[in-house]
Amino acid sequence: MEQDQYKSKGRISTGLFLVGAGVLLFAFKMGAPLPAWLFSWPVLLISIGLLIGIRHNFKNPGGFILIIIGSLNLVDRLNPNLNFQAYIAPLIFILLGLVFIFKPSRTCKHGRKRRIGEEEFAHATNAPYTPEQDEKKNDDADYINSISVFGGVKKNILTKNFKGGEITCFMGGAEFNLSQADIQHHVVLEVTQVFGGTKLIVPANWHVKTEVVTVFGGIEDKRPLQAGNINYDKVLELVGTTVFGGIDIRSY
Repeated sequence: MEQDQYKSKGRISTGLFLVGAGVLLFAFKMGAPLPAWLFSWPVLLISIGLLIGIRHNFKNPGGFILIIIGSLNLVDRLNPNLNFQAYIAPLIFILLGLVFIFKPSRTCKHGRKRRIGEEEFAHATNAPYTPEQDEKKNDDADYINSISVFGGVKKNILTKNFKGGEITCFMGGAEFNLSQADIQHHVVLEVTQVFGGTKLIVPANWHVKTEVVTVFGGIEDKRPLQAGNINYDKVLELVGTTVFGGIDIRSY
């Protein structure tokens, strides 16, 4: 139900954005007294950033980055003496830092952080070992929670009950090999990239769905066509935002 609402909200916001842009452009061509800067590329970046923010309830850093870049360039265009372009990079770093600090983790829904807290408490109090601790550690291994900034991450995922997670790349890259992994139901993997890229190696029989917003980027599914071998009960859904980046999906 939540995924259906997410898709419906995305379609509605995208449709309203396109209709509004078309109406404004039509009015401008008909001679309406609209400023020329309204149709400049900085305004386009701001609009795309707002669209991404609406789709993700302003929890995605990609939208904020586009809004900042577009706003500073727009102010700089309207008043060249201010030279705001020099402040774009520092503000992006500040914004990303705040996002990483305050952004709630998707895995919190499954109680992962709560379990980690329990393990730390048990360690601090010298509590006796219990068999349940192995189950908790195995459950943590079922998720991906990766952040790469000016660097790279490369991991092999071997769990037979993969449950999704989060991948965040800023001027970095990530590669996850899930060819030996398995999923038991519909799972969601959130990918957020700004000037970065992600490579996913998945089993050929998985059904991969993409609901990722791409801005100056792309998603390529380079797996060989095996229509008859796809198991539609094993669904990996990719959501998130890619700005100046790409997602590469492969199987071997």
